[in-house]
Amino acid sequence: MINNIKYCKIIRTCEIIFSQTRIFILLLFSISIIVSQNISSRDLDLGTDDKLLKLTESFVIEHQIEPESYILGPGDKLGLNIISSVNLTYIITVTPTGHLWIPDIGTVHIAGFSIPDAEENVKKYVQEYKYNTAQVKVVLMNVRRFKVQIIGAVNNPGFVSITSVDRLTDVIHRSGGLHKYAEEEEVKILNKNGNEFKSSLKKFEFNGDLNNNPIIKEGDIIHVPYMDKYVELIEETLTHKKNPVLVTGFVMNPSGHKYIPGYSIKDYVALSGGAADMGSIKNISIIRRGEIIEEGVNQVILPGDQIHIPANMKYRFLGNISILQTTTAIMSLYLAFVAATN
Repeated sequence: MINNIKYCKIIRTCEIIFSQTRIFILLLFSISIIVSQNISSRDLDLGTDDKLLKLTESFVIEHQIEPESYILGPGDKLGLNIISSVNLTYIITVTPTGHLWIPDIGTVHIAGFSIPDAEENVKKYVQEYKYNTAQVKVVLMNVRRFKVQIIGAVNNPGFVSITSVDRLTDVIHRSGGLHKYAEEEEVKILNKNGNEFKSSLKKFEFNGDLNNNPIIKEGDIIHVPYMDKYVELIEETLTHKKNPVLVTGFVMNPSGHKYIPGYSIKDYVALSGGAADMGSIKNISIIRRGEIIEEGVNQVILPGDQIHIPANMKYRFLGNISILQTTTAIMSLYLAFVAATN
């Protein structure tokens, strides 16, 4: 009888556990179905604005772009909405040839136009070739990127990639900043029409006048001149070679540095954190093409040079001990000598 009661209790317990487990599984299954349906419905019901939002890229501008003043060009990303018997929405990038390719309709040239003018051209094209009574809306979704050339007194002259809303200081920043011998009051900007404009970065820094920090346009060439008294020095040391300059020996951070025309020994030692306490500035040597050249700290460096800072006399004879320790050792020897003679 007792065994039968225990057996019944065990059976009852198993039934309860099984029932609770089944309820939990059904509940979990129901939740998963609801979540998947919500996700599916959300994807299916995604509105046009949300689709556009997902497909655009983030960008930073200093103020709102005026459609009448912004000139479109290759790389600009546009949102195109055509309302007729059907409602069509596209996100299209202006081609390298300056055209807007509209699926199932054709291509229309819009580079060099403002946004309202481009919208009018696209509207005429769509109405002529596809939908006679269509309403057309063109919006700028993202600004384009392009390359401009910067030459002269910057640390990395050449071509830099910028956006169509970047200013002169943005270009200089992407070029590694001004060379230390740059003439910052006579920066020249040559546009593709052959016109030249001058800007003073010093005045912009002083009063924030944006006329001295203009927006750079596609095709502009930026020339940052060197100070007159350093032009000859730069011409002698300027090269396209990219061999790094090595700083070794007793400096705070021995390492290699990018070659910068006109920089001297002391400049590269400063880039390495300066000489260590055990180093000797007076006995610096340059290793150039396998030969040792002993020059002063104002010696101009060439690509591939190695600057070596040797140990000073104190470190060679006494090692890494402080002046107090040295003085204490000398006084101890002196007192020992005095005691021995007495």
